[in-house]
Amino acid sequence: MVLVQFAHAGPDDKVCYVRLYLLYPRDLVDLCLFIQHCMSLLPRFLQVKDPVKQAWFKKLPSHLGIIICEERISFNDISNLIIWSFCVGIHHVSIYDSTGFIKSNGNQLYREANARKNSYLQKKASSLNIIFSDGKAPYLYNTIIKNGHKTEDVNVYLLSHEDGKQQIVKAAKILCKEARWKPEILEDFYAHQFDHYIKGSLDVPDPELLVLFGKTSALIGYLPWHIRLSEIMFQTTHHNFSFDEFQSLLCQYNKCEQRFGK
Repeated sequence: MVLVQFAHAGPDDKVCYVRLYLLYPRDLVDLCLFIQHCMSLLPRFLQVKDPVKQAWFKKLPSHLGIIICEERISFNDISNLIIWSFCVGIHHVSIYDSTGFIKSNGNQLYREANARKNSYLQKKASSLNIIFSDGKAPYLYNTIIKNGHKTEDVNVYLLSHEDGKQQIVKAAKILCKEARWKPEILEDFYAHQFDHYIKGSLDVPDPELLVLFGKTSALIGYLPWHIRLSEIMFQTTHHNFSFDEFQSLLCQYNKCEQRFGK
């Protein structure tokens, strides 16, 4: 049996501590899960006090790409990454897993992300719209806030293996069909012009920062056309990923010298 006591000294003192009373713990795994559950119920432990802190960093990625390469997926922790991204000024987040599990359960992730938004931002939650899409059109379960107040959007793209190489194949087919009727378009055709055909089938901005969570050092099919200039970082797991660790990733990105192939 476990008794957990939380205490907070007040908003000005910024002191918070946890007391754990352990009474004959029989199962260490259940104990860890119980503690994790209790912590997730208290947003004050994860709350970001001041949304949009772009002054923390000299540069920020406008699009953060997240690859989940783990069998067990935590919507709670993914939701944290979405809300934290908004809090520092990132307005495009893509979530990719090769199996399509996240995309097929997007409704559940959407509800969890909005619950986290209300917990973290509280009174400022109404200033944020979370918009889920597949890179083509917003999903029907989105609820857009229209309350007369100024709002900001976080665009969350749910992606899977079919959105990677398959999108290049689709774009190539479209180009071939057009070239069949207008052969002249191939006379002075360059790689950057292919962007037009890619965006026609998948309108997702290129991610400046790409983070892979898992023990596999591979991108497992994530949008190969979009990552030509992406900074790629690896993390062992997304489970219990903290805000401090999130900040550390952004600090690493902030220190990267991008030469763009020069």
